[in-house]
Amino acid sequence: MGHDDAWYEHDGRSDIWVGLRNAHVWSALGWHDIRQRYRRSVLGPFWFTLSTFIMIGVLGVLYSTLLKQDIVTYLPYLGVGLVIWQYVSTVITEGANSMINSAFLIKQIRMPLSIHVCRIVWRNFCILLHSLPVVILFLLAIGHWPGITFLLIIPGLLILLLHGVWMGVLLGILCVRYRDILPIVTNFLQVAFFFTPIMWSPDLLRDRAWIAEFNPLYHLIEIVRAPVLGTPIHLQSWVWSIGFLIVGFVAAQYLMQRARHRLTYWL
Repeated sequence: MGHDDAWYEHDGRSDIWVGLRNAHVWSALGWHDIRQRYRRSVLGPFWFTLSTFIMIGVLGVLYSTLLKQDIVTYLPYLGVGLVIWQYVSTVITEGANSMINSAFLIKQIRMPLSIHVCRIVWRNFCILLHSLPVVILFLLAIGHWPGITFLLIIPGLLILLLHGVWMGVLLGILCVRYRDILPIVTNFLQVAFFFTPIMWSPDLLRDRAWIAEFNPLYHLIEIVRAPVLGTPIHLQSWVWSIGFLIVGFVAAQYLMQRARHRLTYWL
């Protein structure tokens, strides 16, 4: 089956693969979304970056005082954590809405459903790539030069990108079928923010550090934050991140095969 044939003849078994393979489609749609969102804006997507780092500055001063942390080391820790968290939480929230918001396209044009998810993931990934370098520049400004371990940020970002795909596919289908799941996801993220080591370090928990160790969201943040800060990544963070990725894609693939042909009727 040729490339064009796969685009039109895909089914639930091949939807995710065909969607991922057509990067030229979802990347163009993602860039279009960014241009439309910041049309006639001088700073464009950097408005998001600016608002993020205003929040980082305010929270950094406040929590470094409350937690008695050195602000020079705490600000980069908080900054990377918040930037990645905003990517993950936005991808989850928008991914849960992906099929519902794309209902008019799904009903009119035959294309892989995963395209609509990849579009959202790519759009937010581009915003992440706008924000993360600012934290890195801050580290360079205070004299912190990353070592060879900084290169581990590449597989870390790739894993983050792929996690967004399966989360969007899984939640996107579930939220079409069961509309009550969307507010549950929103409330879950609000609670998860405080249970994830973003503003605080797992070391502060001492004998309750298992709260962080069994939190997959913490490990997703850590595989990018650790290389940026120049700290070693624990093996369990790789195991959790990759294992969670495999399990997630298996669940998304199963649900896609079961629900692909019914989703149009649910919209």
